[in-house]
Amino acid sequence: MRALRAAVTRIRVLGLRELASHRLRVITSLLVVMVSSALLVAVLSVYGSLTASVRDFNESISGDATVEVAAIADSGVDDGIAAELRREVKQARAVVPIVRGSIAVDGQPTVLIGSDYRVTSLSAQLRAAVESGTEEGLDTRDLSDGVIVGAGTGLTQGQSVRVGDRDLTVLRVVGGDANALNGGRFVFAYLPLAQELSGLHDAVDSILLVPDAGADDGRMRVAAERVVAGRASVVDPGFRVKQAEVASSVVRDSTLLVSLVSLVIAAFLIFNTMNMAVASRRQSLAMVRALGGRRRHLAADLLGEAVVFGLVGGLLGVPVGMLAGRWALGRVPVDSTATGVQVGYSLAPYIPAAAVAAAVVACVAATTLAARAVFSVSPVEAMVPGQAADAEPHSRRLLWVCGLLGAGSVAASWVIVRTVDGRPAILAGAVYAIGGLVALFAVSPLLVAAVGRCARWFAGPGRLAAVNSERAPRRVWATVMTVAVAVAVGIGISGSLSNLVGSISGSLDGLGDPDLYVSSQEKESIPLGPVLAPEVRRDAAKVPGVQEVAGGQWASVNIGNARALVQGLEPGADAPFLRKASPEAAQATLQGRGVMLSRTLARLLGVETGATLTLATPSGPRDLPVVDTVNYVSMDSGTAAVSLDLLREMFHRPGDTYLQLTFAPGADTDAVTRDVAGIASAHPSVAGTALHVYTGEEALVATQKTAEQSGAFTVAIQWIVSGAAAVALLNTLLLSVLERRREIGVLRSMGAARRFVFRMVLAEAGAIAIVGAVVGVVLGTGLHVLSDEILAETTSIDIVYSPLWSSIGYVAVSAVLCLVGAVVPAARASRLNITDAIASE
Repeated sequence: MRALRAAVTRIRVLGLRELASHRLRVITSLLVVMVSSALLVAVLSVYGSLTASVRDFNESISGDATVEVAAIADSGVDDGIAAELRREVKQARAVVPIVRGSIAVDGQPTVLIGSDYRVTSLSAQLRAAVESGTEEGLDTRDLSDGVIVGAGTGLTQGQSVRVGDRDLTVLRVVGGDANALNGGRFVFAYLPLAQELSGLHDAVDSILLVPDAGADDGRMRVAAERVVAGRASVVDPGFRVKQAEVASSVVRDSTLLVSLVSLVIAAFLIFNTMNMAVASRRQSLAMVRALGGRRRHLAADLLGEAVVFGLVGGLLGVPVGMLAGRWALGRVPVDSTATGVQVGYSLAPYIPAAAVAAAVVACVAATTLAARAVFSVSPVEAMVPGQAADAEPHSRRLLWVCGLLGAGSVAASWVIVRTVDGRPAILAGAVYAIGGLVALFAVSPLLVAAVGRCARWFAGPGRLAAVNSERAPRRVWATVMTVAVAVAVGIGISGSLSNLVGSISGSLDGLGDPDLYVSSQEKESIPLGPVLAPEVRRDAAKVPGVQEVAGGQWASVNIGNARALVQGLEPGADAPFLRKASPEAAQATLQGRGVMLSRTLARLLGVETGATLTLATPSGPRDLPVVDTVNYVSMDSGTAAVSLDLLREMFHRPGDTYLQLTFAPGADTDAVTRDVAGIASAHPSVAGTALHVYTGEEALVATQKTAEQSGAFTVAIQWIVSGAAAVALLNTLLLSVLERRREIGVLRSMGAARRFVFRMVLAEAGAIAIVGAVVGVVLGTGLHVLSDEILAETTSIDIVYSPLWSSIGYVAVSAVLCLVGAVVPAARASRLNITDAIASE
């Protein structure tokens, strides 16, 4: 205990007092730690928030159920199966049919929940919603056209609401515990009414099984599978959460890639910052050692300061990361099948703790390495004016080992991306970042020499700056790498995201060809349903100026815990599948003789062109030959295409979920669009949602915008890391001047003008900017090419490498920042009082 009190006293008297006397240094160092902590909080919280809302909503409905009989497709599962399950699954205490859907209330999508009186066996939220609505005695006549709503809908008791062609009456408005159900924005309808509103005739979305006390879930599942006999999927009730986790593969994979690279770089920036901070105190530490202070005590004190640094910086980064996460969450596309589900920001308790812990570990690790370098120098040598400790070169053996490790890591990153399938290939990005930094450390003598040669271009002040650089190789390398990191992140991440968006646009060739779309969903969403009224197609074909109308359907299919999308096509349709497939494969698909798969889905199912795919459908298993696999943007777990007639037959869903209209030559496009929009508004979907009319060009632009929006958070991470690099750069330049106060004072005493000192500091900064920019371009270009390969592997899109010439801006900004950042320390150096400077430290 006495030793601990002594350590705390030393940290307070020697360490923290030292920090307090250098406020600017402390602030800039804390900013790097804070930004790194904020990065962790933002990334992890957005990942959690994207699935937390779906998970909470799912748990609010499934409650105590442990087995779910889910529909294979959007057309639902026969509600008669519920009676069979009650009869055959003896261990089930309750078998509850459920309808989940979305209806329009005041123009806003609202969750629709439908069930019968057994629904109270599921969750506390549903019991609160239903029992509070029936406590005054509602009979089935009330429920035939009446609904119970949550307070979040803004409706009032007795209010009449029109949904589709039905006028509904609000029987009860419930709050309290029911507000936990989607934030109170829901409509509960009795099962027959819910089936009518959702378009599920004699079908439900799923059937939930609640076990008896002590029942065996495994036996229940086996019994349910025996009853279902392939007519539906028997799954865990949490399978929708797993589907939500893969619903936005583009944003998930690109963000994860950038996050891994950024965290490696953030750790490096923290190391540089702490290394410079400790090195700047070399002489004061040497003085304490000369007075009898033990090395282990001083080392422990430095680590204690690092813990304080990490705690303060990490804690400051938590609210910043929360704000960044909230901002990013609003820009991430929401799963189109979760329409009406409230997506809110959530922060798991472990996330702030993990961010702060990571900041502390990074600061302690960086300080350990820095302290080792400082204490390796004798006290007498460390107190010598100048930078003797920094001038000691690294051992050649260390440089060779680092060179081999760095080159091996870079090579390993390419091996990973070429040999590892799916999302694990993202690890290649982090391996490349680590390998690149280690390899560049191995060539640090060459980089320092390059800085000295560039500095000599700036005449007399430059030659003196070159000498200063050669006497402080570690500081110069750290500053060069800080510039290089800022440039590399900009070139590598921006370039790969630009190529990804461009390739997504290329994979959507054909989407923008139709003159007009009539869809059950907005142009940003996939039209999964509900189906359009038959009158829409009939009347649209009669509009003057409409040459051809082609129908189509999108449907979702549950494949275990995965979900795939299936598009039904008919002759005359325009679609990316038809553009990318061979003519023979397209013709076979339109004739119902096969199925086309995206590469993502083909990989998931383990099939190739020519194989036979057995697809589970509501009408029974179907064997379809795979006629082609195409490069198509990854949606959910993948995409498939079949003929429209075959899709209607397999999924028992006649009709279309969208129409493509082709105009006659010379038609008045504005007049035709107005007439079609009038037809659409006159025939809303059965769920009461309005139909949407938009051009093919608008559909393509909206989809491209969604892809760009998917990268919004990734770009935000890039700017966070670039900001951290900028702060670290300013901190490094400032510390480099503070370290040289004595020698600058000597120069001034020898007659050097203030302008000469100012130009000397700027010459060194300019040389560092040039070398750092060149290194950053090389490192960033490699990261760009590798990132294209990684994203091509995770999204199954052929991403074509193309240099992003606007990345030159990152080079220019980093160089300007380096020069501008040197202005303040250069001006400060030129104004140093000669006497104070010579007497400093």
